[in-house]
Amino acid sequence: MAPPGPVSPAATPEEFERELNRLTLGGEGWPAILRRLAAHTGHAAWLFDVHGELLASSVAPAGDAPSVRASDVAQVFGAERPTPLTMSDGRPARAAPVRADRRRFGIALLAEPVPPAVVPYLLAATTALAIEAVRRDAAADAGTAAGSELVDELRCGTLRAPDDLTRAAARFGMRLDAPHAGAVFDYDGPHVRAWATALPRAGVTALHQGRRAWAVVPGGDGNELDRLRERAQAVVGEGVVRAASGPVVTGADRTAHSFREAEVLLTLLLRRGEGVVLPYASLGLAQLLVTVPPERLREFVERHLGPLLPREDLVRTLRAWLASSGSRTAVADALHLHRNSVGYRVGQIKTLLGVDPLDPEAIVLLQAALTAQELLAALDEHDPVVGGRKTP
Repeated sequence: MAPPGPVSPAATPEEFERELNRLTLGGEGWPAILRRLAAHTGHAAWLFDVHGELLASSVAPAGDAPSVRASDVAQVFGAERPTPLTMSDGRPARAAPVRADRRRFGIALLAEPVPPAVVPYLLAATTALAIEAVRRDAAADAGTAAGSELVDELRCGTLRAPDDLTRAAARFGMRLDAPHAGAVFDYDGPHVRAWATALPRAGVTALHQGRRAWAVVPGGDGNELDRLRERAQAVVGEGVVRAASGPVVTGADRTAHSFREAEVLLTLLLRRGEGVVLPYASLGLAQLLVTVPPERLREFVERHLGPLLPREDLVRTLRAWLASSGSRTAVADALHLHRNSVGYRVGQIKTLLGVDPLDPEAIVLLQAALTAQELLAALDEHDPVVGGRKTP
């Protein structure tokens, strides 16, 4: 690499951009583009993905590959001009976003100090880096399509022999003969095109359909589910990615069951309107109730909440009352009521149900009934054919 020095006057930023684009269209990859940028500016150059992991550099790393914090990557995409940051190895650099339309691919860096005259050349290089990123995505589409078909087969169930399915999944990095879980993701933001490749770019074989996506989570680890969700979130930027996973299973013949329960849990997560991830292991009481047939759940809800069901205001009050261990102040704040109104409603609940909602035995039954009601609502909204919400 050329030693640090002034920018060569031989090419304007526009001419330099056209030169790099010709190199890229001629088949050169990221390392060649970064080496050309480094030689032209006299500053070492790097390319990181949206998760802050190194994709390429103008020089080979002396030790462990440097990385960048995901929060710093997000800051670069939100800034109006190239942003200073510090890599994990302590080296300062100037970073510019690499994107095509609304698709985020990563950030390009030049080693500091970067004088103002060099900044336009860093920006010029991002076009060629984005062209190469688009080309790589297109080359991966064929393998992604085959993997998506397999995930769809796992999600819906198949007549294929479990051993055949296990071998096919192994080619895409899915170990169905080890503990795993089906996971379902939902995206509510505007960048639908970026979302369509978010999970594959996060390093997992997945099926994307509209705003939903399905993938197999190894080990059913809630932390792994959250990690995938965060990586997909980094790809799309704006909007929220939510995720839920089903029970941990072993064997290809059990994967569809895990996916079915994951879809119900995702509907439950969306209904609650809070939180972004719901692993099966965190369900608590609902983990037991989700396996109960719906007709049995309805009988249980009717037996313990029947007189309250026509009064949604009283159901909400009971839910808040139990969640706050009977605090009038907390319920009043949560439901925007006067404390006296809370007391009046609790009195109505006692009269209609014939139990004291602060009695320990009654609390257990009422909490179970409320959880069962919540699960039934999620089941009623869930469409098992398309794995989404039913539409009127």
